[in-house]
Amino acid sequence: MESFKSLFSKKRILITFGTGGVGKTSVSTAIAAKAAIAGKKTIVVTIDPAKRLATALGLNTMTEEPTSLTDDLKQVCSSRNITFNNGELFALMPDARQTFANLVDTLAPSNDIAEKVKKNPIYQILATEFSGANEYMALQKLNEIDKLNEYDLIVLDTPPSRNALSFIHAPKLVSEFFDERFMRWLVLPANKILAEGMKKAFHILEKLTGAGFLNHMFELASLGSIVQDEFVKDVKRVNETLGSADVGYVLVSAPTPETISETKHLAGELKSLGRQLDAVILNRTLSYLTIEENQIGSSPGLTVLKTIQMREARVEKELFSDVYGEEQKPISKRLPELSRDIRSLEDLVYISSALDS
Repeated sequence: MESFKSLFSKKRILITFGTGGVGKTSVSTAIAAKAAIAGKKTIVVTIDPAKRLATALGLNTMTEEPTSLTDDLKQVCSSRNITFNNGELFALMPDARQTFANLVDTLAPSNDIAEKVKKNPIYQILATEFSGANEYMALQKLNEIDKLNEYDLIVLDTPPSRNALSFIHAPKLVSEFFDERFMRWLVLPANKILAEGMKKAFHILEKLTGAGFLNHMFELASLGSIVQDEFVKDVKRVNETLGSADVGYVLVSAPTPETISETKHLAGELKSLGRQLDAVILNRTLSYLTIEENQIGSSPGLTVLKTIQMREARVEKELFSDVYGEEQKPISKRLPELSRDIRSLEDLVYISSALDS
């Protein structure tokens, strides 16, 4: 079975995904720290509304610009007697709205058209509320950083979502807005659109966007048709990135029986899309705590702990024996549960050390 070190040498991008509440953001950062310690120039990118990454790194704020954590990482490694192989660590938390604006600037044929699109009230709603927009902007930022060719490894912590693989479907969802049939519908003569039911809908939408909703809609449709071809090309580039052999996928899960079927489903869905699952990480486990057999009956707490450890072992065995059958199995790792919330780079380095085990 491969190690994360070998994965770092084979992949240019690692994308972590998983359901909410499993510590995916912390795991993503721990992976990035591990790569930097191994000598890679690494950046971790997250679109995290709860700002967990900033909290975990002990930062008050994070911006669109990469924040260097290399000096802090060196100090942590020195204090823990960990060999630091002169890598670099950066973190970035892009703003989805700003990333969307950057995309419009890139695709529009002129600054004037780009500004008109960005000022359109309907665009401003779509930039944050349209289904798939947040996930697509995460992928768009990934593409932006990848094009710079400045990093050995990019770790993308995908946005929280009810569907853990929604980021893969995001390009299709967003591109549907530019679908030719939808554009034709938008620019139909007003007398064909304004049936009684539509009048009520437009009245509600005018409350959201201000007076002149139809004018805004027609304007956005007209401007959208101008950038449509370029946007379709951009979607294709994003999809090509997702399917590249340089991209690895890391599924983060919890060590409980309830997660088995979901994790298998996600692995199967990823496989059906032609993507290889490279690693599965069970986060917040208690298996690292050592209990001697003669201690088990001496304390109710130790008995409960042993029961939990045995349950975790069963989950791991069932999960990794079936995820890919007889084919090449993904890397399997357990990461420890801490007695408190992660709130420093030192905590993340401690967790990253378990990636060696």
